[in-house]
Amino acid sequence: MALYKSKDLTNKTVKLINDFQQGKITPITTGIDHLDKACLGGLTPSFILGIAARSFHGKTFDLEKIQKHVREKHPDVIQVNANWELSFFKILLRDLVQKTGKTQEEILYNKPTKEDLIKLAEACEPHRSENIYYQNEPVTPEQFFEDIKGIIDMFPDSRILVTIDNLENILDTKSNQKSSIDALLTQINRLKDMHPFICFIILNQLNDNILQRIDNPKHHKPKESDLYSSGQFFKLCDVLYVKVLPWRMHIRDKFMVFSKNSYEWLEDFKIYGGGNTASFDPIGVAYYFYLKRRGSDIKDTKDVFAERIFKEDVTNTPTFEIPTFSPEPNFDIDDAF
Repeated sequence: MALYKSKDLTNKTVKLINDFQQGKITPITTGIDHLDKACLGGLTPSFILGIAARSFHGKTFDLEKIQKHVREKHPDVIQVNANWELSFFKILLRDLVQKTGKTQEEILYNKPTKEDLIKLAEACEPHRSENIYYQNEPVTPEQFFEDIKGIIDMFPDSRILVTIDNLENILDTKSNQKSSIDALLTQINRLKDMHPFICFIILNQLNDNILQRIDNPKHHKPKESDLYSSGQFFKLCDVLYVKVLPWRMHIRDKFMVFSKNSYEWLEDFKIYGGGNTASFDPIGVAYYFYLKRRGSDIKDTKDVFAERIFKEDVTNTPTFEIPTFSPEPNFDIDDAF
């Protein structure tokens, strides 16, 4: 039954708010400062976060960063990963590459040394959590509902985080893909109120509209119509950001154009030309545009953030910082895999 007495809902919600006030329940932080701020501290009950970008613009990377943070900082959270875009083999292999500094070919085809096995074991261990579930192939909206409802029934008192990568990969059993996406979003809308603390992160694509504006810096900024199947997805999200890597769209000179006094919190990323205008540096920087922040302070105008991924040297060759890894000394090699 979908009908509830206002009195019952009020009492239930007041208790939930009181649990937050007493510290019995806390938000699920994402580890991304500007995102946690936009979410009023992190992910909360029935919260839906949308992340949108073009292919190869790093939305899956952002999701994996959040998932890793949740594993490490909130180990009690039940994570359900609907990883419809990458198989678990590819997910784990990519994680091994990041953790060890080796290439995929080196990991798969070179006989590992003792030190390699230690690093590989360290990278694999977080994935052996009892609190993490994978939906490792595209499913129908109905199957998605049944699987998540099963998790809700199994963990009535735990915080649950459901992530979807990627919305457009839902198994199409309707007349077209958009109808299947709308059906999935309807199921998510049902599920978000079936548990005291369940929240969602949904990844989505940008359509080709944004590419049609790359020759006009005045219209570089992403907007709602750039979202694939935008209507229901935009309405459902509590917070929605679009990630843009300008150089991936072949923007080399300047990204956007605006008054030179705008975006004062992004001074390190601005480039100045003549007159009273400025632009953003398009090379090596990721820009995060918040299209929606439900509940945020109306006086907070900071709706764009930036992160430098690499710097170009004098030969125009991107330079990256490579992380180093230190294996734990007392690790049993036999437990590597």
